[in-house]
Amino acid sequence: MEIILLESFDRLGKIGDTVNVKDGFARNFLLPYKKALRANKANKEYFEKIKKSLEEKNKELVKEAEKLSKKLENEEIIFIRQASETGQLYGSVSPKDVSNYYKKNGIVIPPSSINLSSAIKNTGIYSIRVKLHADVSFTTSLNVAVSEDSAHEQKKMKNSKNSDIKEKKKNDIEIREPKNSEDDSKVNLKDKKESELDSVLEDETNTTENKDIEKK
Repeated sequence: MEIILLESFDRLGKIGDTVNVKDGFARNFLLPYKKALRANKANKEYFEKIKKSLEEKNKELVKEAEKLSKKLENEEIIFIRQASETGQLYGSVSPKDVSNYYKKNGIVIPPSSINLSSAIKNTGIYSIRVKLHADVSFTTSLNVAVSEDSAHEQKKMKNSKNSDIKEKKKNDIEIREPKNSEDDSKVNLKDKKESELDSVLEDETNTTENKDIEKK
């Protein structure tokens, strides 16, 4: 079915885009929830009338999402779960669990907006991506541990590991790139000028010698 989007959707389109979707998706979700219109002549004319108000509303939604994103991206999520000695969870942590975590804090984020390739089944620290709007998303840290102390220790170890990686990269860059590149350029320029001066002096010397020979 061909429809006109009244909202922006990730991987589908922006407000006002005319796209083709499956009939079931349009009839069961997009049309009844007023997120799209059937793409016919009458609706295209109607959309042009409401386009400005929809775009203004979308700008406000983006601003709110960006504000919330800045707040949440620096907050670590901690889940305490029972696990075996090898770290395997007796259960799992899914997008729905993360959604419920935010819901308890008064923030509504559907599970479909939480990007986990698969349910988490082991303790550790995971990076998850959360989408607040088609144009706004953030990445946060999910710390799954058997206790608060364990979660703190996991974070400490990860920070130490990240510091080691950064230091190694820094050292690699210093090895590849000379520290005093500017000084080296100055030295090269000086050598070049001295070489040019030597050449000029040599030419003048040769000219003088030739004149002396001619006189003789």
